[in-house]
Amino acid sequence: MTQRGKVSSLRAGYRAEASLDRPFRCLQACAELLRGDGPQSRAAVAETLRLHLGAAEVVWLRYHAGVLESLAASGSLVSAGVRYPLRTGLQPFLVWPCKPLVRLSPVDNWLVHTANPGFEWLVPLALDGQVVGLLGVAGHAEQRPPGEADQRLLEVLSALLAVPVSGTRAAVGTDVLAAGDLGRLTPREREILSLLPRGFSNARIADSLGIAPGTVKTHVERILNKLQLDDRAQAAARAVELGLGHSGAGI
Repeated sequence: MTQRGKVSSLRAGYRAEASLDRPFRCLQACAELLRGDGPQSRAAVAETLRLHLGAAEVVWLRYHAGVLESLAASGSLVSAGVRYPLRTGLQPFLVWPCKPLVRLSPVDNWLVHTANPGFEWLVPLALDGQVVGLLGVAGHAEQRPPGEADQRLLEVLSALLAVPVSGTRAAVGTDVLAAGDLGRLTPREREILSLLPRGFSNARIADSLGIAPGTVKTHVERILNKLQLDDRAQAAARAVELGLGHSGAGI
């Protein structure tokens, strides 16, 4: 490779790292805000997410006993406590298993109403195999729809947002849980867990740590088993909760 080619490759690498840093910082900010408990903390999470995504509206909803209720909203006139009608189009997002959906140029938004709608993004919030809430993100026609990095961010963040909706961990000491979870993992497993919020593949993690991709796969499977998690997204969310950074900080 020529010197110019090496420089171009380095620049491309720096740009890729920067694109990963931004969603990771958003994850960290939301995780820190979620340590608080109350309307102000939830509103700050919605605002942080809206600003990061460059969206017009964000609505965070609880789903319980057949009712959708707003927990927080940003950029919207909707306030906490407002109830939403269960429109037919929303039903598939309230029964697990279900996946997020990006609706481009919708004629009518199902959750978040905007003038001249460009997109609506519906993200189910699930815990223990049950949908406990929804996140709605909407933008105007001139705003950029969510890209792959945004979708990976919300995949991880949805696992974090589901917890305060259900209140499952609220009565349990966070520090005790963190110490227990970290104590179950080996140093290498904690190192690999710290990289998952970045959305790295097994091959990328292996390259970073100088080990084989198959070894990374085995470690990830052990992490999921030890922490009783369903998938990498939940593991990444747990890493953020534990304050683990991409370099292994907090280990």
